[in-house]
Amino acid sequence: MIYQGLFNILSLYLDNLEFFYNSLDEYFHEKITDNFEEEIEDKAALDLTLEKLKMFFSKELQEIGIEEIEVENKLSDPFLELDSEDYKRIRSAYELYEIKIAPIIYEIFLEELVHYIADSTTSEVMINLKSKGFLNIEFIVDIKGLKSLFDDNLDKKEKLRKYIEIREKFIKKLSENKQKIEKLEDLKKPKDKLQLLYLIYRIIQFFHLDRRFDFSHIIEYIKNNVDEWLMTLPLVTLKNPDLYFCGLYLAKNLNVTLDKEKIKNFLMQLYEEGIDEFEAPLVEATDGLYYFLKSTNLMKLWLDESQIERLIETEPKFFEPNYLKNLETSQLVIILKIYNLVKKKAAMEQNVNKIVAEIEKRISSDGITQYREGFVSSEATYYVLFCRYMNRSLENLQDYDLLSTIVSRIYRNLEILEFTADMNYDLISELFYSFESLKLFNCIETKQMIIQLANYLFPTKVVEKIENSSEIVNSDAKFRHLKVDRITGETIY
Repeated sequence: MIYQGLFNILSLYLDNLEFFYNSLDEYFHEKITDNFEEEIEDKAALDLTLEKLKMFFSKELQEIGIEEIEVENKLSDPFLELDSEDYKRIRSAYELYEIKIAPIIYEIFLEELVHYIADSTTSEVMINLKSKGFLNIEFIVDIKGLKSLFDDNLDKKEKLRKYIEIREKFIKKLSENKQKIEKLEDLKKPKDKLQLLYLIYRIIQFFHLDRRFDFSHIIEYIKNNVDEWLMTLPLVTLKNPDLYFCGLYLAKNLNVTLDKEKIKNFLMQLYEEGIDEFEAPLVEATDGLYYFLKSTNLMKLWLDESQIERLIETEPKFFEPNYLKNLETSQLVIILKIYNLVKKKAAMEQNVNKIVAEIEKRISSDGITQYREGFVSSEATYYVLFCRYMNRSLENLQDYDLLSTIVSRIYRNLEILEFTADMNYDLISELFYSFESLKLFNCIETKQMIIQLANYLFPTKVVEKIENSSEIVNSDAKFRHLKVDRITGETIY
């Protein structure tokens, strides 16, 4: 997800990229025709063909020079999972390649191209691609011209190098600590066990690495100890997520079957307790309410209009500047997000405007702070970026160098990150929100976001060409264009 913006920039700048796509397609189409049956008759046969194609491409890609671990990671991407629509429309290995596999293949080679541009050494992959005829002379000239621009601008070259090494460094950190992470599943306290694993799982999931880990212990725990974790905590924040939500999220993503009626009864009891305990749950227990609504969505438990009204009913005094100034920036955005989740944003326009005015006070040239006079925060940065996306006002952030702050904080936090039973929740949370911020820069495919990314990572000549382009996204770009849900913030595959 942190490469998509780079791919968009390359697609808008390089004139002969389409030849490269066509060369790859021609080569692999011929191989598929020679090695696979033409027609696929049923679901089981399609599943089997997909697995065979993965094995075939794993071998082919490694022969070209792509590292085995990188191939395994790419071919375990959730995008390759087949859904009901895929079973209806795909009837051959060729169609399976076109619809599901080809976009991943393009991305693998585009990543190699980015690495080649940012690296000073010779690329084995690029040499192999050239020898196999995947690169024509015009495309080679394009690539060398772009590489020369970076060689003449070492500051941008270093920024690009550091940017693309973020994922590699995090994956290396995970690989080195794989056993430690899996042993965290055996923690005795359900709070530590679930909260810590939830936070780590979210960040592993961000890079689609969850299949590399053995989560069998936590699966058994969630399945067999529902009464231990199906409870709420007295103090809930985004860094201290509610225990029951951690359990429900992990259960859904690890395919654990739960007693739905039991969960729904718990949530409705929680609803009654919440409206009795708080005068205004929306502002007095914002994060707790947010996790509650996310949980009802996970369980497909739909509240009626009167129940929603009771949850968000709030006296005007809670929206006065003197009250709002004491709330965290992320909490302010979560209130707006809750309005969107329950489809009440338009009805609460006056409150929304007051919250937005307060959020504006947290944005400065130094970054985005968690309070008016507070510290710069990755959590606050993500939520303000998302707020602007939600409100369709991202252009108002184009004069701030947020990317520099995000990247530097990722490196700092990775340096001190340790996977232990008493690891710092704030640290892993800040790292997660930094990655989520990069996802927004890459997956929100507006001209403002693409230009911001280009300004930070690419030489001026590249930026100027993109600014003068009539296209926002190259219509011929064949890699995946992942989106971000404007209400939930979830990735849309």
